[in-house]
Amino acid sequence: MTTVLAIVIVYFIAMFAIGYWANRRVKSSKDFLVAGQTLGFFVMAIASFSSIQSGFGMIGHTSNTNAWGIQAIVAAALLVPLAFALAWFLLGARLYKIARVHDVHSIPDIIRIRYKSRGAHFAMSIAIFVGSVAYMTSQITAMGVIMALIFDIEIATGAMIGAAVVAAYTIAGGMLAAIWTDLIQGLLMIGMSLIAFFVATSTVGGWSSMLNTIAQSDPSFLQVDGTQSMGWIFGFVYLAILGGAAQPQLATKFLMLRNASELRWGALVAAVGYSITALFALGIGLATRALTIEGRAPGFDNYDNTTTWFLDNMTNTTFAGFALAGLLAAIMSSASSFITIGASALTRDLMGSLGRVLRRELLWYRLASAFVVACSLVFALYLTQVVFLLGAIGWAAFASAIFAPVVIGIFWKRATGLATIIAVAFGILGNLALTVLAREELITVPEYMQDGATIISLSVVLFLVISVVAPSKRDQELFVLAYTPDPGGTASTSEPAASPAAH
Repeated sequence: MTTVLAIVIVYFIAMFAIGYWANRRVKSSKDFLVAGQTLGFFVMAIASFSSIQSGFGMIGHTSNTNAWGIQAIVAAALLVPLAFALAWFLLGARLYKIARVHDVHSIPDIIRIRYKSRGAHFAMSIAIFVGSVAYMTSQITAMGVIMALIFDIEIATGAMIGAAVVAAYTIAGGMLAAIWTDLIQGLLMIGMSLIAFFVATSTVGGWSSMLNTIAQSDPSFLQVDGTQSMGWIFGFVYLAILGGAAQPQLATKFLMLRNASELRWGALVAAVGYSITALFALGIGLATRALTIEGRAPGFDNYDNTTTWFLDNMTNTTFAGFALAGLLAAIMSSASSFITIGASALTRDLMGSLGRVLRRELLWYRLASAFVVACSLVFALYLTQVVFLLGAIGWAAFASAIFAPVVIGIFWKRATGLATIIAVAFGILGNLALTVLAREELITVPEYMQDGATIISLSVVLFLVISVVAPSKRDQELFVLAYTPDPGGTASTSEPAASPAAH
């Protein structure tokens, strides 16, 4: 236990050091929200994959692999790297150009420039804030579990400690701190995942022996369509790829690059990094299943315990400490980005959509960051039903709300602000409604359908239909202006001059 504590404490010290370093360099909103637009491709690529590969990705995929086999990895992990290629080659150059000719620091800012609609700007600001709090709530809950295991404390206490650590360095250094901690965390995740794969497979005699053990017990466990229909698998792949490309913690990073040439190799680096970290779930998930077949591991009532059981029972304390630090890195790398994204949505974006301009921006961003963490902590600790509801506003909801207005909108001149408002509202509320209705058994979703993929598809269709049925000549003109410097002032909205917000 002493070794585990030492490793984790060293990790925390490194995060605080980066936060202190970033704090001394953050002088403006540009520094706080988009890291001063100074990122090179390697830092941006590693930070991108590590913010996508969250605690759910490391722990959840491991649990799913143990529960329903190799198709869990195929559906939700091995093909996710395609999302990086889609994001880089579809979004990268255009988002970079928009950021350079306009004052763009966030996804709602892109909506503001593309459509100049306060309604669309407001809707996206609310969606990003709610989604950020939802993601943060799940990350804080995961931090509580890991911290409780490390320090032998209550989960609630662990959640508070973990939230305090990630809040401290993020509030101090904003996105600049988030990016550089993501770099360290991403490299740690890569190293830990490689070692974990070989450690896990060695516990059951190696890769071939492990597969033979599983195949003799249940051959379907190693088949792509073993326990779920191919329609469901394709739906999950569709959700993973389109959803990944539309996640704000990824798309926002294209606004931070120092020059366009940095786009060249980023997709490859991010994809390779993510693929390596998928080995963690593949190795431990399958190895634990083989151990259960051999009678050396229990039959799990709750598969979410797969990772913690394996580390606690099948590894030495040094590796366990290294692995737990890597899991914390996965959780915190996502959390830090969403703190800053949520803070921007609540202050700069929401206030801008209401026609107000903030003064003393850095102070407000830091206060809003603390508010995002506080809301998430309260939901995680005291409002369990809210946690369930917020859980519905996650990956799929972000993808449903963002994909059409941003990914399609920056390419299609006929896209409209009205379609954006409706698509964003449907993306958030549709996912929430479907989850609640299915949970209460008021509706039955066919087994071959993936909920999130269905809502994304409907959101895209809704966006396209409304844009065609209710065209806007003004929005078509704005499409061209989005890539043209605004001589009248890039930070302005389409509405009358804004009044200052209260100090």
